[in-house]
Amino acid sequence: MNKYLAIDLGNTRTKLGFFEQDVFLKNIIIKNNELRRLKEILKGEKIDKAIISSVNREAEMLIDYNGFEFTCMRLSSTTALPFKHKYTTIETLGADRMAVVAAGQKAFPNQNVLVIDAGSCITYDFLTDGSIYLGGAISPGIMMRLRAMHGFTNALPLLKWDGETVPKIIGNSTVNSIFSGAINGAIAEIEGFMSLYNQQYSDVKTIITGGDARFFEKAVKNTIFADPNLVLKGLNELLIYNGE
Repeated sequence: MNKYLAIDLGNTRTKLGFFEQDVFLKNIIIKNNELRRLKEILKGEKIDKAIISSVNREAEMLIDYNGFEFTCMRLSSTTALPFKHKYTTIETLGADRMAVVAAGQKAFPNQNVLVIDAGSCITYDFLTDGSIYLGGAISPGIMMRLRAMHGFTNALPLLKWDGETVPKIIGNSTVNSIFSGAINGAIAEIEGFMSLYNQQYSDVKTIITGGDARFFEKAVKNTIFADPNLVLKGLNELLIYNGE
């Protein structure tokens, strides 16, 4: 069976996903400055073809594509997608959003699927049971909310969240009030979006991914499926769809 590599190149780190056809095998996470050693990192891995999604062109320039013994497809707005869409600015749609929708379609074929990616931003992407991508929403993630309250005021401190604690709704200090607003606000937002989608569409399956996925999986009261490797799985699906 064919062996595939999915490369998700982010702002500071890169995720490498290894697949046998459509079966996820493992992942490796490296810092972007290690991309110049990518050939060395992949030594011993049998790879027939790869796909890369990049939001950091400067870091991507560290990759020596000529050193690969396999072809590498770059995901872009012109890449063929396994679903139809009604997105009016497809050329600005993030590659990670394309990937998670493809993965959502694979996980729940012919069903209404809401995919939430909870990282620096929280993105919402919706695919109908007729495999039509409608779009979604983008809002600040938890750390962005904390940084914004500090950066756009003179008095509020910059706080660091441990990634696990759900604060009390009523904060009894300025610090606790900031945490409540940022974290409980994000939880309420996600629950609110899920409720709105379920009011408009029947039997919506919700998947969450991203750095804060495990936290929201536990904190959100509605049924939600967490998959930290959803972007990698979606990239692999796009590679397969585009002719392997």
